[in-house]
Amino acid sequence: MSSRIPPSDSIHRTLLKPFRLASILVAAALFVSLGFLAYTAWSSANRLDPLERHLTHLQGLQKTSLGIQELLIRHLEDKAQAEPGEFAELSAGLEQLLEAGDNLHPDTPDSLRRARDLLDSGGGDSQASLLSALQVIRHALSEENDLQRQAVMSTRRSAETEFAVAAVAMLLVPLSTMLLLAYIRHRSFRSIGMLSNLLDNVGNLDFRTMDEVAADDPLAGVFERYNQMTAKLREANDAASQRAENLENQVRTASETLLRQQSELENGARLAALGEFSARVAHELRNPISGITVALRNLETEIEEPEHVERVALIADEMDRVTRLLNSLLEKAPGKPETPVRVNMTALVGDVARLFRYQLPPGVAVETDVEDAFCMLPRDTVRQVLINLLKNSGEAIGGDAGVIGVEMKRTGNTCRLVVSDSGPGYPDDLLKQGVRPFQTGKTSGTGLGMSVIQRLVQSVGGGIDLSRGPNGGAVTTVTLPFED
Repeated sequence: MSSRIPPSDSIHRTLLKPFRLASILVAAALFVSLGFLAYTAWSSANRLDPLERHLTHLQGLQKTSLGIQELLIRHLEDKAQAEPGEFAELSAGLEQLLEAGDNLHPDTPDSLRRARDLLDSGGGDSQASLLSALQVIRHALSEENDLQRQAVMSTRRSAETEFAVAAVAMLLVPLSTMLLLAYIRHRSFRSIGMLSNLLDNVGNLDFRTMDEVAADDPLAGVFERYNQMTAKLREANDAASQRAENLENQVRTASETLLRQQSELENGARLAALGEFSARVAHELRNPISGITVALRNLETEIEEPEHVERVALIADEMDRVTRLLNSLLEKAPGKPETPVRVNMTALVGDVARLFRYQLPPGVAVETDVEDAFCMLPRDTVRQVLINLLKNSGEAIGGDAGVIGVEMKRTGNTCRLVVSDSGPGYPDDLLKQGVRPFQTGKTSGTGLGMSVIQRLVQSVGGGIDLSRGPNGGAVTTVTLPFED
């Protein structure tokens, strides 16, 4: 019964095959290099061995020549014949050189035999025999020295040639190995490179499939499973894109609804600000109008002409109506302050910032730096204040590119909200005189926006401060009391 090899084992062997082959090639290259070096060393040793023996041969010839010279010098000084034993010692030395046979010149053995014969027959005239033998040995020594120099030069040339060959081999073997490894890498890693490129495409959300896969490709099974995976990923990506588009449409619709509701709330706040302003005006006007009314009634009793009395009575009646109108304005109770609730500052600011981004041009960015903490705050009031400030910053920047910054952190028992922008900043009159109703620097403004913000902040016991940033933009700082 045959067992099927798991795909992971096949891939494992495929990935390890180039490394095994590379290891074998490196080992073979090292073996060849070391074998060549060993052969070179062996060859050099074999060439040096005969040179060493011939050097010993030359030393023997030199020793015999010196012995003959010393014998000649001694007997020339004594003017006596040499003893037969002295000739026998020199002849024995020549006989040893003949037996060793380490000469290089082919005529050297004959020369040594001739010198030996001269020494053996030197009984009659020893000096003549010694001189003749010395001449023969010197001639042989000269020929051997010449051949020795030639042999040394030949050995040197052979060593230089072997060194050059070794150097070339040391260069060619690694180079050949590298070229072979490059070829193997091209053949073995081509599939792996293709797979790597395909995986890079997946990382870049490019789920293209591999059209053609060779049947003998070692990763054919992997490519087939890759095509199946990319098909499923492409379907999942299309579905996710569709869901994201639907969610974006839902968020956009909800945001538009919230913005519309916020606009309605803002209009209500403006009307409330107008009501508060009207109440203040009514309060200030009621006293002087009451005085005028009393004066008119007194004047009515003092005037005697009926026509003038009727006119004064009509004016007094109108002033009474105005007084009743002012009283009706003052009798309306002000709105109650909002009850604080436990809110997360990061979530609060994040929701408003995300909501308001739909109203901003593409070139305007909102950057937030909010402390992630919980505290008791009037949530709707803070949202309304933040929306109005963001709206003012967006209108100040206009169609240009810019940045709106929102910072919200706790300091002691107060919460500090800072909204800054890269617009032109607040006008000097507003910074000097403070927020006043109907005071605006916009051509189409009503002057109630900052007044509404100030009223909302003050209704919960907070304060507001206007200033300019380091780069000239508007900076609005709102401080709100909170409870832990």
